[in-house]
Amino acid sequence: MYNLVVYGSLLNTKELAKHNIGLNQIQTIKVKGYKRVFNQLPSWRKVDGIRKAVMNVFEDENSWLNAIVIKNLTSEYIRDLDEREIGYDRVSITDGNVVTYSNIILKNCIIYKGKVGKQSNNILPNPKYFKICKDGAKEHGEEFFQDYLLTTFINDLNGGIKRI
Repeated sequence: MYNLVVYGSLLNTKELAKHNIGLNQIQTIKVKGYKRVFNQLPSWRKVDGIRKAVMNVFEDENSWLNAIVIKNLTSEYIRDLDEREIGYDRVSITDGNVVTYSNIILKNCIIYKGKVGKQSNNILPNPKYFKICKDGAKEHGEEFFQDYLLTTFINDLNGGIKRI
């Protein structure tokens, strides 16, 4: 069984419902060692000029992000998700780096990290996708939403990133 860390559109309960994930299967978490940024080229979402970025994470030992975990997913479910997340690689998170908001350490966690060839420093968030993510973050309470704003970055179009 896997514990899947999700940090983008699947924060939104309407998106979770499309994948038959109920609220009893999720928990809010903090993930050490990763940074969240809108720099991923979409694999299947519609694009609009430079406003086409979807969410990605990259390893950064000095960073953290908040997310939700979908608990106890089967290998079969994960294989199906691999097809949806075609622009991403599934990676394991070091045990001890995922902690619930109530300070319980979770093990056997995985996350999808964007493929290097699908990233760009010259794109901005897809507005429709960004709204889905932001609305989803709000659904998990004010503390979670404030942490989301604190730990989410966009390209500054000069080769760097800045907070949203």
